[in-house]
Amino acid sequence: MTADETIALVTDAKSPREFIGACFAAAEDLDADVFEVQVPEYGRNSVGPEISEGQGGTLRLPDGPVEACKHADMVFDFTLEGFIHVPERGEIRDADTRILRVGAREPHYLRRLMPWEPEEAQRVKDRVQRHRDLLADADEMRITSEYGTDVTMEVEPYTAFDSYGFADEPGKWDVWGQNMVSNYPSNVEGTIVIAPSDYNVVPFADYVSSAIECVVEDNYIVEINGEGGDAELMRGHLESYDDPDVWATSHFGWGLNPNGTFYNMALHDRAPDQTGVSASEGRVWEGNMLWSTGPNTHEDRYAPCHYDIAQKNCSVYLDGEPVVEQGEVVVD
Repeated sequence: MTADETIALVTDAKSPREFIGACFAAAEDLDADVFEVQVPEYGRNSVGPEISEGQGGTLRLPDGPVEACKHADMVFDFTLEGFIHVPERGEIRDADTRILRVGAREPHYLRRLMPWEPEEAQRVKDRVQRHRDLLADADEMRITSEYGTDVTMEVEPYTAFDSYGFADEPGKWDVWGQNMVSNYPSNVEGTIVIAPSDYNVVPFADYVSSAIECVVEDNYIVEINGEGGDAELMRGHLESYDDPDVWATSHFGWGLNPNGTFYNMALHDRAPDQTGVSASEGRVWEGNMLWSTGPNTHEDRYAPCHYDIAQKNCSVYLDGEPVVEQGEVVVD
């Protein structure tokens, strides 16, 4: 932020007021203009599948806040759900407005995940963008694991994106402290096994205790198998929407934040509408394989349910060359 900029803070009823106050104070210290726009709350799991704004791509931003954001230089998104899988995000970015999503509610998480010195921030950005370029230059992505995952897909290079944790360029959208790359592939085929202690980032914000086998054909989950309760929970939850799009695969990628660890979500409150931390660190610890279901804005698919699953000990190959081996990043 600089003195000649205008900052918009987009909030809802459960946005942490101490964060809002800190933003006002920081902007005023910099002599920047700052204002707040509050939108209705869309909390995860707060409504049923018939509307389910908080589960996936059915959240919409009203026209007034969108226009206000388009006239700002930078937006801080403090809403619970976040305007991520929504068409209005693209409209705001097309106005060259930067957007930074602040998802975690624990200040120490925000501090630990973010690079603070300019040199460190540049190193982080350069590394994440190198991985994005590797992904965008590939034709095929394959993911395997010792637990039985073996899934292949065709990389869609125009959908490959980098998330290095801060918004420093016109039209850049990012999530505070996030380091990851991903894409929205096509021709997804194979089996994904969510193993015990893998992490369901959303919607459940919890560790998996029993294996879940997802059989994928032509970009859609066609079977969910498993002897434990986790498979039954996921299958029943998806079935409750009575919508074929909730079974679609969405983005696939890997985490790159060395300051993140998979077990930290067990140490703090994970409830996203309280002091939750899972959506930030749960997506981005280094070497995880993150995949998702439901919304895909590139396909104009705004499904009402969205899963983010972060998995340990996977191997990720691009055109047969490893970039992650059993949960370890092997390409710098």
